[in-house]
Amino acid sequence: MVCGHREWGLRPLVCVTALLCTALQARAEPPVPQGPALQRALEGVWCNSHDQGRSCWAYDEFLGDGSFRACGRTDDDPRPFHGAGQVTIQGQTMCYVVTAASDNFWLPPGQRYCTEITAMGPWTHRYRDIDTGAEFTLYRRAATRAPCAGAQHPRP
Repeated sequence: MVCGHREWGLRPLVCVTALLCTALQARAEPPVPQGPALQRALEGVWCNSHDQGRSCWAYDEFLGDGSFRACGRTDDDPRPFHGAGQVTIQGQTMCYVVTAASDNFWLPPGQRYCTEITAMGPWTHRYRDIDTGAEFTLYRRAATRAPCAGAQHPRP
């Protein structure tokens, strides 16, 4: 079937549908990198935000040596929180093990938390909490801005 053909019936509708599907496929997100490639893609500073990245209530920083740092402040606690640990990645699954944390960090030292990275782009990545199924989007920040670098982690 040629979409330029001017025959009455369902052909114009089929042609429009085919063109729309082709356009949507062209805009589809690229596949998520796997393993070491995903770890490299995640390196840097990421913003946790309630307003699509315009402001950040917390930061996650993934380092090239497989470690992470997290810091921020929640609405319900005026004290800043800090955490640090190691990250392992297998396929699209990323697991954190916290090695040090402030008293108000959401995971205590020794705790493990795993996510599935569902989308990865140059400015955002999306992940799903494996335990709850909740999905979150993080927003990349300039690598020169490392807000958690000087954070103190009093609870090893």
